[in-house]
Amino acid sequence: MSRPVTAGIDGSAASLAAAAWAAREAELRDTSLCLVAAWPAPDGTSLAPPGAAARRCWAVRSLDLAADRLRARHPWLDIRTQLLHATPREALLTTGADAELLVLGSRGLGGMSALLLGSTGAGTATRADFPVTLVRPSPHPVEMPAGPVLLALDARSHAQDAVIAFAFEEAALREVPLRALYAWMPSNPVRSYPVTPWQYGHSVGARRAETRLTEALLPWRHKFPDVRVQEICLQDAPSRAVVTAAREAGLAVLGHRAQAATGSRLGAVAHAAVRHAACPVSLLPYT
Repeated sequence: MSRPVTAGIDGSAASLAAAAWAAREAELRDTSLCLVAAWPAPDGTSLAPPGAAARRCWAVRSLDLAADRLRARHPWLDIRTQLLHATPREALLTTGADAELLVLGSRGLGGMSALLLGSTGAGTATRADFPVTLVRPSPHPVEMPAGPVLLALDARSHAQDAVIAFAFEEAALREVPLRALYAWMPSNPVRSYPVTPWQYGHSVGARRAETRLTEALLPWRHKFPDVRVQEICLQDAPSRAVVTAAREAGLAVLGHRAQAATGSRLGAVAHAAVRHAACPVSLLPYT
């Protein structure tokens, strides 16, 4: 049996947007959707019986509301709900490990105090050894993913095969182009500034960067011959380049250093993408 797409629910507008995005993703993948809520306090502190009952009632109501809305919009989609007696982070890490993809709402890191969002979502992403997609609410939601898939790649790393594969798979599912972006800074930053396309060939560093990007993508071009690929190599600050490129993307895919044992922070590029990108952001760990 195929694994579901899982979405975290806490009753907020951001989590409902994430659930709606997850439903479309589940349909694209031809699999089921699992909606998950956790009902203890976000920090794991014990609650008095009335408070615990109220928290549980809220979690159940949030799950039912999200499921009813999505069943009306996606009558053929298998939608299940799961209520866990665990902290939000524990619930997400447990259910996400058995999912094709974990989807969470986001308004940017530290931007809200909802149960499954903000620092919990970021902390889950840094510790997860599976893909996590963060979705922020939009005043004009679309019914189907739009725009190309943006792959923000650190071509200097040789441990990003899973990141590249995920981006190609998403582009193939959506039948949209893949834009592979490699933004780099020179070893001597004194004279660093963004360059225009006609300047690429005049820089040894630029030619080296283009070669790295092409070589990293080549095996996946062969595996996904129907995916149109555009390679973009920029001399620019990676965080700024990714946020700018994400304005025209339907989904941004980034790798981040796995920090399951010690870390609780995303790297600079992933942090900037989650906080400022206009499209959903999928984060995949690599070592």
